[in-house]
Amino acid sequence: MSLDQKYFTGVVWQDFQHKELMDLFVKMRKARADKQDKESFRFAIAFLSMYVNHHFKLEEEYMDIYYYPEKESHKKEHKGFIKTLKEFRLEHKDYSEEAIDELMKKINKWILNHIFGDDKKLGSHILAAEKTNNE
Repeated sequence: MSLDQKYFTGVVWQDFQHKELMDLFVKMRKARADKQDKESFRFAIAFLSMYVNHHFKLEEEYMDIYYYPEKESHKKEHKGFIKTLKEFRLEHKDYSEEAIDELMKKINKWILNHIFGDDKKLGSHILAAEKTNNE
């Protein structure tokens, strides 16, 4: 999955960070196909932990700055994904093919549902607010 135009929000930092997540997904899929997913598993878990903390925090700061009306529901989505990731880490401390498959499904679902839906709405709000501030 490459960063298809339909995933762009128009907010540079947001699109850049989303691309990092999609790049991770592509690397995991390739590693799985090449039977090298055991090495990529620990990296993916560590990357996701770092990614969600940084990315979600930044999005939530922008929600506050620009008074995003759907802030609470968006933050709830973030908390839900963090909880899902923590539960996954507790259940899968070691690599298994089932674990990597499950993780890939969770990432793919997040990309398709959250980025394509909630983050696009947030991006539109940020862009509109910045345009208004610059006029």
